[in-house]
Amino acid sequence: MLVSERELGRPDGVELVERILQRAAPSAIHLRARLNAATRFEIARRLSRVARRTRGWLVVNGRPDIALAAGADAVQLGRTSLGVAETRALVRACGGALAIGASVHDAGSAGRAVRAGADYLVLGTIYPTPSHPGIEGSGPAAIAELRTRLSERRPTPILAIGGICVERVGEVVNAGAHGVVVGRGVWAAADPLEAACALRRALRAGPEETEETEADVG
Repeated sequence: MLVSERELGRPDGVELVERILQRAAPSAIHLRARLNAATRFEIARRLSRVARRTRGWLVVNGRPDIALAAGADAVQLGRTSLGVAETRALVRACGGALAIGASVHDAGSAGRAVRAGADYLVLGTIYPTPSHPGIEGSGPAAIAELRTRLSERRPTPILAIGGICVERVGEVVNAGAHGVVVGRGVWAAADPLEAACALRRALRAGPEETEETEADVG
């Protein structure tokens, strides 16, 4: 689940994220807030403790130093971040351990990230979303195509992002996604906690059962 400065600015923002980690366990929180480094570190350290207790993950966006210092599980790299190989070297030089995710938009960037040693890929934009106006969305077929083109012996997990809601979980999982990354689908809901739990249930149902359970979790 994506968490930005907007959500953290709510009166109960951090507490609500903690409740989601507890109730929708196991879940991963992707901390993508544009806040000063000290504030991001304090929030990351607090959330990492809850994630550890609930078998969840805390992912810090673009800052391996904050991720390491806060005890996070992973760092997510985008277009303006350090490269995968450079981040791996930094983590090793610090004597730490982090999973490294790479944000990709096509087979070319995905292949480069995998060859550089990315532990997982975040592929988007799958469906149209207000956060990326003017982008049509590649659809679940892009997931299946990428999985085929990578053709690895031990496939790198692909997480789908962009316009994901509980009704679409089955489509992307059937296409080959290991999981989903959701922001608006949780935070725009009347009850974000229940929305997160519904997504967790849909993922737990698996590719064959999700379509049958949509009415129950939507």
